[in-house]
Amino acid sequence: MSWILLIIAGFFEVAFVTTMKLSKGFKIKRYTILTVVTGALSFYLLSVALTTIALGTGYAVWTGIGAAGSVLIGMFFFRESKQPMKIFFLTCIIAGVVGLKIFGS
Repeated sequence: MSWILLIIAGFFEVAFVTTMKLSKGFKIKRYTILTVVTGALSFYLLSVALTTIALGTGYAVWTGIGAAGSVLIGMFFFRESKQPMKIFFLTCIIAGVVGLKIFGS
């Protein structure tokens, strides 16, 4: 169950940074509110997941999901570059997260 909560926390982390960008420096109220809510949910779920998952592994997986998800959101919704090296390093992040899941606990 903790791993499911950690994955959900990672998705809320992606939502957190996405809504932060959409808030345009916290000038758009609805996205500012969503930023606070998704950030709080992400941290809460991370804290619950860390009760049974090792700290280093849990934090690395959470930030990995957040980083990889944010890069993908940037590429597909904000027209950020899709350079081959960027995709290669994104793959490295994902491989690291999978490796920590397999060998981390």
